[in-house]
Amino acid sequence: MMSDPAFSAPAVPATAKIPEQQNRFVVSIVTVLGAQIGRALISLLLEVIYARLLGPAGRGQLSLSMMVFSCGILVGGMGGEIPIMIWSADRTQSPVEWLPSVIFCGLLGSVFASALWVFLFWYWQPAFLRGITPPLALLLLGSIPFGILGTYCLAFLVGLDRLRDRSIMVVLSQLVNLAAAGMLFYFLGPSVERAFVALMAGLIAALISAAVFLKPHLRLLSDSKNIAWLGKAGPTLRLGIRGQLGNVATFFNYRLDVFIVNYYLNTTEVGLYALGVMISEALWQVPNAAALSLVPRTARNLDDSGVQFTCLVCRQVFVVACLMALSVALLCAWLVPLVFGEKFGPSVPVIWWILPGTVALAVAKVMCADLLARGMPGYAALFSFVSLLVTVTFDLILIPRMGIQGAALASTLAYLANSFLVAFVLRRKLGVSWAALYLPTRTELDPYLRAWGRLMSWVRPSSVVV
Repeated sequence: MMSDPAFSAPAVPATAKIPEQQNRFVVSIVTVLGAQIGRALISLLLEVIYARLLGPAGRGQLSLSMMVFSCGILVGGMGGEIPIMIWSADRTQSPVEWLPSVIFCGLLGSVFASALWVFLFWYWQPAFLRGITPPLALLLLGSIPFGILGTYCLAFLVGLDRLRDRSIMVVLSQLVNLAAAGMLFYFLGPSVERAFVALMAGLIAALISAAVFLKPHLRLLSDSKNIAWLGKAGPTLRLGIRGQLGNVATFFNYRLDVFIVNYYLNTTEVGLYALGVMISEALWQVPNAAALSLVPRTARNLDDSGVQFTCLVCRQVFVVACLMALSVALLCAWLVPLVFGEKFGPSVPVIWWILPGTVALAVAKVMCADLLARGMPGYAALFSFVSLLVTVTFDLILIPRMGIQGAALASTLAYLANSFLVAFVLRRKLGVSWAALYLPTRTELDPYLRAWGRLMSWVRPSSVVV
């Protein structure tokens, strides 16, 4: 095995484009990451409020509602965000040529998703939805179209490389969510329904800001009387659904265990499990920012410099994810009961079980972004279905025996399977080694080693000899 060139050290020659690309990319990551950190801090405050005021059972109800909401967006969105990102990144195409077809597909999808939710909740009433009340169901029904429109707006801003505007939209949504939740809880008392209303208030604020940012494009769209966009409906659906199949599989790979936990156990266990998952997924802040910034950059740079740059990003993300995972593993046993309350102590083992898979998937997110930008979303879709099969199989085996810890272990196994398959394909497509994707050079590690040295010198100052 050691003689296999796939396991040799990276040998991609440096190009003149890399420093310039790296500088622009770092600016993009800092912009997105700054918004994500702000969003994460606000989300953490919201989680503390929900945990303290709603308890594990109420937190579980809210998690189930959010899973249904996300499902509705995935199903009803028809994958429209994929052609939006790719076509808006192409400066040779005007939004007038393709945006109406995307909106048309989104409207059809909204009707379908809403009708599906009516059937599921009011006619089928499956056990895995136990805990969702009729008021919550009505709120979910009305929120799905707004959620789909929100994802379209975010994708449009990403394709235009307007990450600063996207960041403002995201942070504004969270701020309004927090303010609305605080006011509703203070004046009317805490409840899951009011928490969801606050979430919708944040979404509406985000849509208003998106309308301002995208006003020039929307004005062009309203002025156009050409119906040639109908010819784009077929390609829109094909590209969107092809990529969306993978997104649906990925979503269920991440979240199906919530429904299975609710089916076998109860909403209290769902709340405990959801908090553990949420904390472990804090590791994805940097990978998500890197992946988001990589899509438009790679779509415009498909040469050898783009290959080398993607490998560099993968290696850096792997190092950062490992360091963050170690920190979370060491601190969570103390911080979780302190911040969220003693009732959430059982969430700590969930974090430990799921962290290895979270690290593996952090790098896979960047790899999938590269494949998407190269117009190859099908691989990620296929592998998401494979890992979904792993998730379902081990969830059904482990949850009845190990409870929420079994759900975390099943997720780790699925994440590892998905990450290996994505890395295997990307390595072949780019013609690079395993080491090029995962093993940083000594030069790349130097900033981390220097930071560690400074930390140790601060923690253990040298003794002064008198």
